[in-house]
Amino acid sequence: MELAEKIINGERAAIAKAITLVESSKQDDRIESRKLISQLIDNPGKSIRVGFSGPPGVGKSTFIESFGSYLVGKEFKLGILAIDPSSQITGGSILGDKTRMIEISKNPNTFIRSTPSRGSLGGISNGTREASIILDAAGFDYIFIETVGVGQSEVVASNLVDIFSLIVGPGSGDELQGIKKGITEYADIFIVNKNDGNLKIEASKTAADYKSAISYYKKNEDSSSKEVLLVSAIEQTGMDEVINTIQGIVLQNKKNNSFESKRSEQLKFWLSEEVKNIMQLNIQRKIDKAGSIGHFSDRIINGDISMYDAIETITNKLQNE
Repeated sequence: MELAEKIINGERAAIAKAITLVESSKQDDRIESRKLISQLIDNPGKSIRVGFSGPPGVGKSTFIESFGSYLVGKEFKLGILAIDPSSQITGGSILGDKTRMIEISKNPNTFIRSTPSRGSLGGISNGTREASIILDAAGFDYIFIETVGVGQSEVVASNLVDIFSLIVGPGSGDELQGIKKGITEYADIFIVNKNDGNLKIEASKTAADYKSAISYYKKNEDSSSKEVLLVSAIEQTGMDEVINTIQGIVLQNKKNNSFESKRSEQLKFWLSEEVKNIMQLNIQRKIDKAGSIGHFSDRIINGDISMYDAIETITNKLQNE
């Protein structure tokens, strides 16, 4: 039985092997993974992809485990792709979600994969999109993608999910002025976590601040409204509202055809990014082979050539090769 068939049958070992394959940088693995993904794209499942982002300390992983436990308790199959930050120096990754999501990982209806970002922008890892295709073909109902943090580059993650959620903590409403023109424009749902204990009043105030801020966003007639939800990952409260909101947005988007339209735009984005990546790799190989960067940088320092003349000379040389 070939790998694609085993994945469609939901075999966990095959799923893990396939994700390892798409994450590999080896040329043979890349060729094999492209064949695999091409097969799986022709066998789409019914998964809803949900992205979760947010600044450090708001309890992203705690919320995902709590909400995930809630979903598998309702007999949904859940795949989680947790992206961990990598060191820019060593390339190493903590892969902390393997230890943080111990309980939910024991459930047979859950598949968790922690992947190092390896410096990729957009809060995701190389292979995240392909991994979501694998989980979709394997029959998972929901696929969670947890990004490494929050920032302008995180918006790339919104180009591979159906619902994009921003998780914030009590007291973060003061940060709105600084980020409202960035990631908040891409979020469908704002989840205010830690709505429990002494933080309940502050959490309610933060939710009110976000509701006030998003009320100024221009909304298309057919598009879903941005929602602000109060939850407690520790007490597992507010989970009904989260899943109802996700399902409501998906249902409305399917009715007005924006669901498929968005996925079509995401495919265009993916194609564009893949072409850019391949071209960039080819250019980098040519630069490394030519070995002229160091030579021209020395000439610039010595005053033999200007910065922009060096750039033009190198560029012309690469284009003519």
